[in-house]
Parts: sequence; structure tokens; C-alpha cells
Amino acid sequence: MKKGGPLLILFTALLCVNMVCAQPGNDNCNFARSLCPAVPQTAGNIDATSTLCNNCEDDFNFCFSGQNTVWFTFNTNMTGGDVQIDFSNLQFENQAGQGTDLQAAVIQAPVPCVASSYNLISNCEAGSNGPFTLTANGLPAGETYYLVVNGAMGASSAAEANFDLLLSGTGVERNPSVAISADETTICRGNQATFYATTQACSDSSTFSWFVNDTLYTQTAAGEMITNEINDGDQLAAEITCYDSSDCPVTVESNVVQMEVLDFELDAGPDLTVDEGSSIQLQASSEVNDVEWSPAVGMNNPNLINPVVQPQETTTYFLTGDNGTCTITDEMVVTLKAQLEIANTFSPNGDGINDTWEIVGIEKFPDCDVRIFTRWGQLVFQSTGYTQSKRWEGNSKSGKPLAPSAYFYVIDLRSDDFEEPIKGTVTLIK
Repeated sequence: MKKGGPLLILFTALLCVNMVCAQPGNDNCNFARSLCPAVPQTAGNIDATSTLCNNCEDDFNFCFSGQNTVWFTFNTNMTGGDVQIDFSNLQFENQAGQGTDLQAAVIQAPVPCVASSYNLISNCEAGSNGPFTLTANGLPAGETYYLVVNGAMGASSAAEANFDLLLSGTGVERNPSVAISADETTICRGNQATFYATTQACSDSSTFSWFVNDTLYTQTAAGEMITNEINDGDQLAAEITCYDSSDCPVTVESNVVQMEVLDFELDAGPDLTVDEGSSIQLQASSEVNDVEWSPAVGMNNPNLINPVVQPQETTTYFLTGDNGTCTITDEMVVTLKAQLEIANTFSPNGDGINDTWEIVGIEKFPDCDVRIFTRWGQLVFQSTGYTQSKRWEGNSKSGKPLAPSAYFYVIDLRSDDFEEPIKGTVTLIK
């Protein structure tokens, strides 16, 4: 038997962090083991002890006093009611002089684990060596209670046993539910759909998990999910875990909502590439005649299914169709392939006219690589990026003026629009 107060309890708990303790983990009221409704569990008071001091956890005397106690705890549900705890499969150690009966009671502790606050709320089992039941009737909702189990004294020592416990009754039974609904179960393709989840008997919930066709789609903190990715025939459902008691989670699944998605053929066509300054015809298709493209800038007629466009920059075009019931939008991209104007001659003679080699449009490719070679393959100029300050002035890499001649260039624009380097010749004249 251990004696002492809270300091001894704390000291014992600290010792057990780095040591294997013989006592059960719930030997102390402060570490009471949770009982979950309708979940059988095996427990025991073998090697349990008691804490005896004024107003300590085992300082009580109902129909028994604490000798080698173990503690359990449970919460009543959102409505409250009757509770019972069934003991079965009692298996005693049966050492010489050892007791052969278990003692038990359910108590209320307004101040947890402080004996002066205890109230006995069930029948008190003074001693039993076979199955027995504790009953507490009319318990209020949302309260915490304790079950204390003790071994009755024998000739020389208290009883120690393993046993099975089962918590049940209207005061603890859990029947949470979740139901989902949709603003509309019939929508048009691409339109936004909103789904709502409503819970019952689930006071503290985790995130909502949303499933589309039995596959997890997303999770939300609130009971609402918005998406525009629903297809015809998709089945929506939700799942949530309720924590009416933090150690006793219950996961529940919702009903299934099946969606109907109205659709008609509307395809903005493939993405296209066009040279700078050129036009191109879009390649869309549609079942409906009421169509409109946007933006309409540089387009010959936005109400044609396949208009001609001449974009001034890479542009995303949106095609919208209306069949009188649904409005559907699709998109495509026209990528503008910039064109370069590469001078084939220049005269670095210092007269201020055409003194550098100019490449019009290359400023759009700041990461380009420009190299100049002699006819024998010797590199005479190289630049990453080709701004006005970096233009070739007809000098070698060492800065010496080069002789008039034809030189070869290789320009790598480092762009997806220009996979191959641009090659050619430039003539240096004086």
C-alpha cells in the first residue's frame, strides 16, 4: 500500500516515464482509463495500489474502502439517461491468504480525483467473485463520471483479478449521423455545385471528408463543399468522425446524392500557334448555333464557330454556347510565335550608322544565347541575352576589330516556340 499525497503521485508518475512500472496504467485516478460505450475491454487490478491521505483519491468509504484500486472514466451523451457497467469473466490470482472478491462503484467527482467531492451514483458492489452489474439511472447529459474497482481483503492481502467490462445504456449510447444535400442535383456541365452536410448527435466533429464515387475528393472544416468538377452520374457522400468523448471517436457515413449533369457538345478546339503579324482560323465544334467568343479583339466575327483571329500577344479565347437550358464554356490558347528581323550586314566604321549588328524582336527572349563564328569555326562573340548594350560591334572576343568578311551566327532563343537554333550568316563591311 502506498501512502502520501499529490507529491508522491507526481514522483511515481515521473519514475514511470523511464521505467517499466508494475502497476496498471490506471492505478491512479488522474490516469483513469476511458470506457467507450458498447466496446468491450479487458482490464485488471493486478499489482494495483492505493493512495491514502486526507482527501486523496482513495480516501473514501462507500460500501468498501480503497486497497488496490484501478480507475476508469466515461462521459454521458448529449441527452443523458441510464448507464450500466457489466463485469464478466472474473479471473482471480488465488494466492494463499488473498481475497477472492471484487468491489466496485460509479462515482461523480465534481473536483476530479479529490475524495471530498465524490458522490456515489450507482449501486455499490461490496464483493463479488462472479459476474455483476453496476447501474446508475437518470444521469444528466455531458458529464464525466468515474468507475473505481478494488479488491476485497482476504486473510493477508487484497484480491487481484483480470475482468471484462462493458459500458452501455441510454445515457452513453452513441448514435451520431450525417446527412448531405445539394442546392441542385441537376446542373449544367462546368457549373458550380454546392453540397451541405448536417450532423446529429455529434457535438464535437472532425473535418468532413467528401467522396465522389467512393474516392476521397476533398476535406473541409465546415459542412459545405463547392466544386465545378461534377460529371453526369457522379455519386457524392460524406464521412465524419464524432468526438463526444475524446477517447471514443465514432466515424459515420452519410447518404448518397447522385448528380445529373446536362451537356451538349462544345469544344473550343486545339491550342494553336501563329507567327507574329499573321492570322489563323480557330478549329472549334458545337452542337448549338448560339455561340460567342471572347475576347473579340483581333477577331473577324465572335459569333462564328470558327472565326479568324490575329492576336497581338498570346491569348486565351473562351467559347460560350447556349442551348436554351444550359450555358457551357470551353477555352483554347493561341500562342504568338514572335518573329525576328536579323540584319545580314552591318558596318562598324564609327559613322553612327549601322555600327552594330541588330536583331529586331530578340528582346522578347532575355535568356537567348547568341554566338558568332569565323568561317573556320572560331568563336569570336558570345552573349546571353542580346540587348542594345550587348550588340556585336564587329570585334573579336579580345576586343580587336575583325576584318570585313562573312561570319556565321547561331542563335538559341531558349523558347518552346523555337526548338531548333536559328542559323545564318552576317557580313561585316567597312
